[in-house]
Amino acid sequence: MKKVFICIGVLVSLLLFAFLYFTEWSVAARKSKQNVVNSEKLEIGMDSLQVKKIMGEPDARSDYASQSNIPSFYYQPPTFSSDGIFVHFDSLGHVKRITYFE
Repeated sequence: MKKVFICIGVLVSLLLFAFLYFTEWSVAARKSKQNVVNSEKLEIGMDSLQVKKIMGEPDARSDYASQSNIPSFYYQPPTFSSDGIFVHFDSLGHVKRITYFE
């Protein structure tokens, strides 16, 4: 009986460690948390260089208006978030909209 409790304790400890690693300790988790902190400093009207200075290089870029090649920057959100942090620009290259994760 004592061995069963020890095995369950070890299993629970391993699961807790894995959960904490992926949500708190991994490089990706730390980066995503920093993205959230940095995104709070963004303001409408900033240019893309100011955004990159605050947020760093985007994790991905996309053109949401393909005819005019207006970029949108994507930054990784925290673990288990349903979406990312998107920074949309207008045709002059200034922040038009910031979409936060849910």
